[in-house]
Amino acid sequence: MQARRKARSRVQSRHEVVERLQAALPTLRERYGVRRLALYGSFAEERPHTRSDVDLVVELERPLGWDFVAMAHFLEQLLGRRVDLTTFEFLQHAAATPHKRPIVESVYRSLQDVEGRMV
Repeated sequence: MQARRKARSRVQSRHEVVERLQAALPTLRERYGVRRLALYGSFAEERPHTRSDVDLVVELERPLGWDFVAMAHFLEQLLGRRVDLTTFEFLQHAAATPHKRPIVESVYRSLQDVEGRMV
């Protein structure tokens, strides 16, 4: 009988999220072609609650197809929480839609690049 891989403990702070993501960047780049990864939402704003998911935006070198789902699962295991994952490309397209623009602007206001670069 194969033992199930245990998920890591749940992240509790922005610092913990960023620390784990920074440590995983080499794997994310190699396996999924991640160019850039940024945090937004309640963790980025340092106001998560017990049921908060981790909101992430990613820039990829190539389209992933179903591997996008695999990457989201990898991130959920890494962080011990549900992950809401989207792409910068999707945000750009959504910003062109007038009724979605305020939502996209809200996301961009709270973005924090995992490597500390300007977003």
